[in-house]
Amino acid sequence: MSSTIRTLSVLLTGAAFAGAAPPLFAQDSPGEQAQDDAAEVGDTALDEESSAIVVTGTRIRGARVVGEVIELDRETIVETGQVDLGEAIRNLPQNFSGGQNPGVGSGGGIGNENVNSASTPNLRGLGPDATLTLLNGHRLPYNSASQGVDISAIPLAIVDRLEVVPDGASALYGSDAVGGVVNVILRRDFEGVTTSAQIGASTDGGNFRQQADIVAGTIWNSGGFVFAYDFANNSGIEARERAYAGSLLPETLLYPSNRRHAVTFSAHQSLSEGVEANLDALYSYRESTTIDGTPAQRIRREPDLETFSVAPSLQFDLGPSWKANLAGVFGRDRTRFQTSFIPETGPARVSTGSYLHQITSLEMGAEGPVATLPGGETRLAVGIGFRNNRLEYSLESAILNAQFDATQRARFAYAELYVPFMSGRNAVDGIEQLTLSAAVRYEDYPGLDQLATPRLGITYSPGGDLMFRASWARSFKAPTLYQQNIFSQAILVPAAAFGAGTGSDTVFLSGGGNPNLRPERARSWTAGVEVQPAAVRGLTASATWYDIRYDNRVVAPIAGSIAAAINNPGYASLIDFSPDPADLAELITGAQFGLENFTGRPFDPADVVVLFDNRNINVAAWSVEGLDARIAWNRDLGNDRSIALDLNGSWLRSRQTITSELPEVQLAGTTFNPPRYRARGAARYRAGRLTANAAVSYIGALVDRRLATVQRLSPSATVDLGMHYAVIRGDGRDPGLEFSLTIQNLFNDKPDVIGQTGPNTTPYDSTNYSPIGRFIAFGVRRHW
Repeated sequence: MSSTIRTLSVLLTGAAFAGAAPPLFAQDSPGEQAQDDAAEVGDTALDEESSAIVVTGTRIRGARVVGEVIELDRETIVETGQVDLGEAIRNLPQNFSGGQNPGVGSGGGIGNENVNSASTPNLRGLGPDATLTLLNGHRLPYNSASQGVDISAIPLAIVDRLEVVPDGASALYGSDAVGGVVNVILRRDFEGVTTSAQIGASTDGGNFRQQADIVAGTIWNSGGFVFAYDFANNSGIEARERAYAGSLLPETLLYPSNRRHAVTFSAHQSLSEGVEANLDALYSYRESTTIDGTPAQRIRREPDLETFSVAPSLQFDLGPSWKANLAGVFGRDRTRFQTSFIPETGPARVSTGSYLHQITSLEMGAEGPVATLPGGETRLAVGIGFRNNRLEYSLESAILNAQFDATQRARFAYAELYVPFMSGRNAVDGIEQLTLSAAVRYEDYPGLDQLATPRLGITYSPGGDLMFRASWARSFKAPTLYQQNIFSQAILVPAAAFGAGTGSDTVFLSGGGNPNLRPERARSWTAGVEVQPAAVRGLTASATWYDIRYDNRVVAPIAGSIAAAINNPGYASLIDFSPDPADLAELITGAQFGLENFTGRPFDPADVVVLFDNRNINVAAWSVEGLDARIAWNRDLGNDRSIALDLNGSWLRSRQTITSELPEVQLAGTTFNPPRYRARGAARYRAGRLTANAAVSYIGALVDRRLATVQRLSPSATVDLGMHYAVIRGDGRDPGLEFSLTIQNLFNDKPDVIGQTGPNTTPYDSTNYSPIGRFIAFGVRRHW
């Protein structure tokens, strides 16, 4: 089974993009080797080198990860013509492209806004703030209002791989890991200099892209470093260049113009025997432009985004078997935005502002064996730490000025135990392997809450080709500082306007941020099987069922008409028909502008017959379940030739309820939400210096229920092709000199047109379909 796990970790994940690279074409990564070491832990003791390896999904060195770890290898990303990690993660079937991503237009709701053209992972479509994104295991500063992390700020050239755990992992990593974890693993030992460049454009016009990068590094007896710089620039795609966007202002940018500079540095140095220092640092700057609006008034947005992070760490031995780690992080992510409202006649109005996120954290942990069982070593990992997240927000406009500066503090402690009951050392008929893992994490948010989140996992192999695994976990997400602190309003209007009273009766309306929010909570479990049949050489397959119950979701509870909500019994628990004057006074005190009275009479709490407190509140429940399945086959054909096939698919059901009295809302399979079905199949052929690949991406049918007439959107399938030729063969994973041609969306598949909810809303589902169309790129790469 050790080879099964290793093969799956590379081969199966490659289906997320064209030219999936099976192990036949890729070197074993540290994560893969750790899985193999775990499989053999019952037969031989962990050696010093392998035991130093920890993979995403566990803090135990050499332990088998319970659950699925999807690996996206840098080389297979490069072969598709993609130039940043945002493009790569958007092609993963388990990830939803909605949220904070370039190309997401208006009309998809506040959760699908393109604030600054950043790219944030969004596993299972639970939101960017419910996916934890790490760099070499370290947290990064949040981005904009959604509390996601801009993954495209890391140069692809310095990346070794992405490790994706699509399972609740708060017991290991804390807040945000409800949908799972995305960990960006950097190259460690790199020697020499590699440069690459790409130029490409969409055949229908727009998106002329230029990209270049350099990665350089060296190693010595006691350490090494690697450095990368990346530059990318693309023009926008105008509505006039796409027939399906003809209803929009012609100069509307369906895809923003974008210019990015990114630098990342990573180094390690042995200070003495058993002591090693590490440093990871990144800096990125991006500026972009979007345009929309109507002939009467154009809206031009020009945000810029600057982010940096520094993460030093120190690893040292505690005796012959235990190892300790001390790690810190400091980072900032600032988005400055400027929005110009340009009327057809008259002067323009400009609003400006910024989001400044800052993270400071320090963590200390230790790991080692605590007992020896017949099946192998029982190992324990423990740790403590603290984390401070800060958000400074400001907005200045002709009609509104708002600002706040808030900090969220957390103290935490964790423990994880790995127990190999059965292994090759003490196997019996019907039980070749049996391992148990258990983890718990305690977090204290002063003034907010105290939480303990557990996780249990088990793996079992009856022998031969099969491995079964299951996990159960609790996860949580602290409310974002934006949700808590964004300005609130207190508005008083005549009750007669809503049919709620007569005479002097009034209605009190409140909305916006809520400092009394509590953490969101989730329960998740998975069950999976992996198989590598000996009868079919090179074939691997896996399937995983997952079930997530996400409670106390923060929402503005009344999203539709307030007048209709009065007469809807489903909202009864959210509407107060006998408000307490003290509650009204508290809402007025916390409002940005105090009480905004539109009744024409002095405020009298006794006249208020209805209170609509529509501030953010912990009330929604989200049910997510589905099936991930993968199958892959690779074969060495001899004479420096090989072939590989790979298929990765996901089925998803996602439903949300606001209160138990309101009807359940189906999300998956509807516009601006993840599709029910998504898959990507890839084929790769290598013959000497030539590598060719092809991939098909499939998105299932969607339904648009936003308007009176329900519309069905047809399934979509796009074909990608790539060809790479090494003029000069190189050593290792970097070619000596390579030229490439890639074609994405070969047949120029276009999105279906949907109804617009406003004159400038995007007339297609911009979260599931891209306006880029057919894209052709030429590239060159040279290792010096």
